[in-house]
Amino acid sequence: MRCRFCWVVAFWGLIFQGLFANARAEWDLSGLMGTITVGQAQWQRLDMQPGIRLGELEVVFDLELFLDPEGRVRNSGWDFSTRRKGVESALRKIHYLRYGRPNDRSRRLYLQAGAMEGVTLGSGLLMRNYRNTHGAPGVKRMGLDVQIRNFWGDKMTVRTLVGDVGEVLDFEDSGPLVGGRVEFYPLPQLDVGITAVADIDQLRGLPDSIRAANPRDAFAAASVDVAYPFVDKQHLRAEVYAGIGRILDGESGTGISLPGVMVEVGMLRLRAEYQWTQGHFQHGHFDALYDVNRAVVDPNTGSITTREATLQAASMRGIFGEAFLTIYRTLLASGSYQYLTGEVSNAQIVEGRVGFAPEFLTRLHKVSRAEGYFEKRVRGSDLGKLLDATPDTRFGYLVVLEPVANVGMVWDVEFTYRPDGAGGVERQRTLNIQIKMDL
Repeated sequence: MRCRFCWVVAFWGLIFQGLFANARAEWDLSGLMGTITVGQAQWQRLDMQPGIRLGELEVVFDLELFLDPEGRVRNSGWDFSTRRKGVESALRKIHYLRYGRPNDRSRRLYLQAGAMEGVTLGSGLLMRNYRNTHGAPGVKRMGLDVQIRNFWGDKMTVRTLVGDVGEVLDFEDSGPLVGGRVEFYPLPQLDVGITAVADIDQLRGLPDSIRAANPRDAFAAASVDVAYPFVDKQHLRAEVYAGIGRILDGESGTGISLPGVMVEVGMLRLRAEYQWTQGHFQHGHFDALYDVNRAVVDPNTGSITTREATLQAASMRGIFGEAFLTIYRTLLASGSYQYLTGEVSNAQIVEGRVGFAPEFLTRLHKVSRAEGYFEKRVRGSDLGKLLDATPDTRFGYLVVLEPVANVGMVWDVEFTYRPDGAGGVERQRTLNIQIKMDL
């Protein structure tokens, strides 16, 4: 493992040396201290965050110290007693590493390591708005997202991602979520994409004591899509698209998006599509809730229910739409809605997020960020119980206050639910209240 890890470090070191040999380094230092949720307890955390910028490359590190509710210093992030714990501790030192943006067509390379938020592959047939930040920073997953453009005479783009690099480096017990996409441009106004996403072991997030008694449970899907961008200007882009996806295991299923339309006008982006499913398939299966209910254990019986097991063998059809917009330079709003009907049952997905726009926040002076979000999957056609607690519900808010210059208070709260063993659910709250200082 050490040799392989050294080769990886050396490889990326050579790439960065070539890209940034002539770049001038810019350093900064900030710190965080406050209370965070670890499991179901509140710990105290002190985090020093040195950062460096080399041209378009940004790297920020985490040097953490944890105190449990009894005031004892814990070795989280500094435990090298086993290979797995050593890998996790080493990766916790990287807050994020970023180069470029995924939608910047002027740059060949995009790279991000660390937290992932809102990751969508293609039109989202398999992966839509995936995130790996559930439970952070108490639980920290270091994702990796790499995209390279201009292969094969500028006619191909390759993108690959890993939900948690730590699960890859744990060679003997590897079980990460991995995905990839290849886009071809056979004609100037035609995009053809092939996407594949696989969860090598859906049980990977469970405690070792439970996983050891169960065999590895993999799940994978692949899709092909075609898009025709009939308008592609600086402030206006519009395309029509279609795609088909299929589950790659014994309980197979197929999903189709046809037709689909996407329009971007300035700060407004709209998408609408008609969807079909046959068998065990769910559009956008790998979503923001995936790490929440990737696998859930019943506390009474010990039985395990994976996200795959919740898929119903049914023929369904319906609509999906989403929108991203800025309202009068005051609010940033986004939302999506899916409604499918079938012979067996109906299904809906409701997602929404709203926050203050940066232009408006400059007038508030003491607030630098404020946003809230809500996500829910609903079985059936009745939205009357939209706010009822289920394992497919997630909501929360984030507020950052700046009472004085270079000092901010971060208030981050998230709510999810899990089975309580009595036929109901119990609420899981992640509460992070920290003071951030730019030193």
